[in-house]
Amino acid sequence: MKNKNGTLNLPVAILSVFGFLVLLFGSSFVYFSLNGKDYSLIYSERIESGEIKNPLKEFNLISEGDVNLLIDQNLNLTDLEEEMLGYALVKLEVYNLHNIPFTSQTPKIEVEIDENVYSVEVSDGDIQISRDEVSKEDITIKTTQEEIIKMMGDESYVQESFSSGNSNVELDANKFILFSKGYSNLYNGLKE
Repeated sequence: MKNKNGTLNLPVAILSVFGFLVLLFGSSFVYFSLNGKDYSLIYSERIESGEIKNPLKEFNLISEGDVNLLIDQNLNLTDLEEEMLGYALVKLEVYNLHNIPFTSQTPKIEVEIDENVYSVEVSDGDIQISRDEVSKEDITIKTTQEEIIKMMGDESYVQESFSSGNSNVELDANKFILFSKGYSNLYNGLKE
């Protein structure tokens, strides 16, 4: 950019370069927020191969249509809760959540099943579950053991559980962070 004298107008040139860099960074940020790595094929193969299984079916606690019988028996399945949660999170495709672009801030979810609290962290498609509270969680999922059993018995029930209010999601982080980590697909899938 030249001024009237034919010399370079330094402030305008600096602002132009700065504006270009902001535009480049902003568009890259949005692109990577919307297009994190998709681990769906990997997890589909793990389910198909039997590496990942529905724990209630794996331990012969239910077969198709026996969910109400299992609930009526009022079994305490706390020992299987973590496995059931892991399977449910795979079916919800939380493995596709990702760090905020250009940072190391991983997705963190707190899950409350009745009185039990679980911490979930997603890192490069790997879902890590532990039995404790999360610090600075992005969302909190609240449900009951009965609802988890129903979800294990009929995977199409997941959306019904959330839309009916039997299970719910609380947004703990701001919408910018949730968008940046890829939560919009998960949240929209639960609320449809």
